[in-house]
Amino acid sequence: MLNHIGVIMDGNRRWAKAHKLEIYMGHNHGAETFGNVCDWCLEAGVKYLTVYAFSTENWKRSPKEVEHLFVLLEKYFRDEKAQCLEKGIRLRVIGERDRFKQRTLSVINEIERDTAASDKLQAQIALSYGGRDEIIRAVKKITAETLGGTVNPGEITEEFFAQYLDTAGIPDVDLVIRTGGAENRRLSNFLPWQTVYSELFFSDMLWPDFSRDEFFRAVDYYSSVKRKLGR
Repeated sequence: MLNHIGVIMDGNRRWAKAHKLEIYMGHNHGAETFGNVCDWCLEAGVKYLTVYAFSTENWKRSPKEVEHLFVLLEKYFRDEKAQCLEKGIRLRVIGERDRFKQRTLSVINEIERDTAASDKLQAQIALSYGGRDEIIRAVKKITAETLGGTVNPGEITEEFFAQYLDTAGIPDVDLVIRTGGAENRRLSNFLPWQTVYSELFFSDMLWPDFSRDEFFRAVDYYSSVKRKLGR
């Protein structure tokens, strides 16, 4: 059963350049594609979706582009909240939040609170996220609790450790879809713990062009694979 899809949304900037548009237009169209993918997940009966929107490395981009991305995120959350509630979509943000402006944090907290009871689709948006950073943060939490005497090192198992990750309580990823073409056939620090047994589907489409047909082609690919999970 396809329960959790992860998506590396690659190609917004190249799409804008190919269409002779400002970079921000690629991100705007990419936001629309995210909304479409949520609808397709509902159609396919997928319960969890995690998208890679902004990595820890993306802070190196120009301040103007970074600012636009977060303004776009805030606008999207405000504009789409009613639709999420109507469709039963719960929105969450995962990643390291210390570098977010208070304005952004307020909008994130509001959408997470207001959609918390929605149960048709749980969509995680990875912002200021890096898989290695996530694991290090989890280790620091466990270390602090061990030193404080609340955690016995002998209790630490894979299941225990997973509860300290940003995705605590969410099943591992079944299928990773990466857009953007053959030059980017890698995971790029996306959910390394949660994708150890994921199937991988690489699309030649740039993210703003990602279509319903391509989404279901990925779903069909997953259905055709016999998953052994190490057995």
